[in-house]
Amino acid sequence: MIPLFAAFAASYVVTSLAVLVCRRFGILDAPNNRSSHVVVTPRGGGAGIYVPVLAAVLALSSFGILDRRLALALLVGGPVVVLVGLIDDIRGLPISVRLLAHLIAAGLAARFILLHEASGTEPASLEKTATIVLAALAIVWMINIYNFMDGIDGLAGGQAASGSLAMIMLAATAAVRGIGSLGVVLCGASLGFLVWNWPRARVFMGDAGSGFLGFLFACVGVAAMQRDFGFAWFWLIVLGLFVTDTSVTLAVRILRGERFYLAHRQHAYQHLAQRLGSHAKVSLGAMLLNILWLLPLAWLSIAIRGRGAWIAFGALAPLAVAALKLGAGREYRMPRIPSLDDAVRLRTSPGSPRQTRTIPF
Repeated sequence: MIPLFAAFAASYVVTSLAVLVCRRFGILDAPNNRSSHVVVTPRGGGAGIYVPVLAAVLALSSFGILDRRLALALLVGGPVVVLVGLIDDIRGLPISVRLLAHLIAAGLAARFILLHEASGTEPASLEKTATIVLAALAIVWMINIYNFMDGIDGLAGGQAASGSLAMIMLAATAAVRGIGSLGVVLCGASLGFLVWNWPRARVFMGDAGSGFLGFLFACVGVAAMQRDFGFAWFWLIVLGLFVTDTSVTLAVRILRGERFYLAHRQHAYQHLAQRLGSHAKVSLGAMLLNILWLLPLAWLSIAIRGRGAWIAFGALAPLAVAALKLGAGREYRMPRIPSLDDAVRLRTSPGSPRQTRTIPF
């Protein structure tokens, strides 16, 4: 409990300092036609998560608690993702520059994790090289998935808290040494940030924070998969809400011939937030879905060997269908509000000359 509360306190303090810095230097997110908020809000609060977590990684690895290869991956690649995210938050960066930085960070992380020696001196075979490349691409994809899904108050922070529970759960399998301790720190840091980010948010996570969280979860997943590929299904289910929403939205936009790489407001969670008129309901619902549906099925995927793919399909298929039903990949259309003329207009029933006065409310 001490690391949990320490991480919570550190996150709360760092986030409050980030708010002051963002306001002082004008690092603000102004509403536009692609935004889900209506008030100018500081962005950069993700420091409340990545600062305590990186400090914990350094401390845990120094005491030999955290797996050395995973620690190196996070300490080398993590700051790269954070730095490019900070620059993008402050002044904006071209997609090509961000993608290049993410590829470099992911490539280094995958090499540290997958090579037998953390120093990287082990000669890599063609198969090992191909595995590193695929792992790096998966890490880049996860960085961007998390960035795409950070669009309403509380959602990305809530997913971080849920993901930390998965890391603590994973500790029981001994897949990655020290992963439970890191999960406890991440849980505390996420909750400390959510105090500031819960609707209505006083600060946004920013690309630096969302990118780092995607990078962190992807690296943990790769480290677990190195021991047993069955953990791939575990992490796919844990991150299923983000993966399905982003994938369905992207697929629909591509099929419709849209420029999918441009900013938009077409994710399923954004449609749902507009329908309900509440960020809090969507974010809370997402956390409950993770805890009550995805996490138990994720555990089942590693408890029942050889059935991970089928369990993942059963867990994610309903989410994909729900995303399509909510209109993922399409512009949200406001429901038509009946006018006074509609309310009093005389209508003639088909096949009948009799006129009836109808009220469509």
